[in-house]
Amino acid sequence: MTAEQNYGVAHRERADIAAALWWSPQADADAECLIAYLTSRELLLNACIAWFKGQWGLLAVTTDRILMVAAGADDKRGFAYELPAAAILGFAQGDKDGKYFVGQLQDYESWTKIFTSNKLPIDIPDQRVFWLTRNLMNERRDDLDKADDAGVRDQFKRFMSIRDAQRTGGLDEDTARHAIARIFA
Repeated sequence: MTAEQNYGVAHRERADIAAALWWSPQADADAECLIAYLTSRELLLNACIAWFKGQWGLLAVTTDRILMVAAGADDKRGFAYELPAAAILGFAQGDKDGKYFVGQLQDYESWTKIFTSNKLPIDIPDQRVFWLTRNLMNERRDDLDKADDAGVRDQFKRFMSIRDAQRTGGLDEDTARHAIARIFA
């Protein structure tokens, strides 16, 4: 059993947090709300200002989850919407809605629309979510059920080996064409 990763107590000067919140003033109460939700076993990959669930707030992608922490001065401030990495299917870039850019976070149950004032806060979470889901799938590769591909992968491997043999001069064109036809017959 491997030991759980520990990146240290979450605080403003921790390297990952400082890098993700470079744009935020030091005395930002909203950033402090976000930092309070972070744990020592996750890295903060990205954070940006976004509109979601009827509220402005901070959208953050960590190595374990997506956090959306409400900002502002009303009673919703500090409320967090959390989505574990295992429930994330993707992050899609949507159209522009008036002066706002739209991103759509997809999980197993719904799409959550996220609005930002420029395209960069949509592009970066999109890349981080792609990395996060890809990393999770790679870690769980041996635990996942293999899809029934009806032999397509084997057919493709045979096709490529015939093509490679033809390209290197090991098979003439007529023999290669007949061999490929037999694969798909």
